Amino acid sequence: MQHADWIRRTGPLASLALGLAVAACGTDIAGVSNDVAKTVISGNAAGKSVVEDINPETFRQEVPCPPLGVEPDRYLLMTYDRGKQDDPQGLRYQANIEKWARKCKRGADGGVVMTVGVSGRVTPGPAWPGGEIMLPLRVSVTDTTTDKAKPQVRQLAVPVTLGAGAPAEQWALVEDVALPQGGSSKVQIALDETGKRRQ
Repeated sequence: MQHADWIRRTGPLASLALGLAVAACGTDIAGVSNDVAKTVISGNAAGKSVVEDINPETFRQEVPCPPLGVEPDRYLLMTYDRGKQDDPQGLRYQANIEKWARKCKRGADGGVVMTVGVSGRVTPGPAWPGGEIMLPLRVSVTDTTTDKAKPQVRQLAVPVTLGAGAPAEQWALVEDVALPQGGSSKVQIALDETGKRRQ
């Protein structure tokens, strides 16, 4: 009985002691949490800021990307032997644009850069002897905020090896194009012999 009386008397004291111990632990946990928060904000144990490891591009708004299209009547190119224009037997090759896509990103100077992807096919004609074709592709960028702006034009050449009488060959090109700053743009692609040059 004396033992039971001792438990009854010391029970409240034990509860009080346990409560103080838990409260003390709570204070320590809060202190640890504050230290972790300070580490995240100011840097880790090595003194390196956690913020430095975060790519700022992740938080930037999506870069506006103007539409990309093909110039009217410039998706098909037919090349003939000299003096045999429109003669089916004088056709050297026929090329077309089948697919195109674009993606925009922020350039190093703060402007917008459009990555243009274009693909299509080249088919040899009866007059094609076989060899390499430098397929002329034009990319033009027009500032649509003014009527007086002249298009920025880039003439590209896509190398395609095509055998005589061979089946059609696929071609593809990916090119970065800088867009005018501070305005809206129209970007167009075309198959065109005019002013072609290799890049």
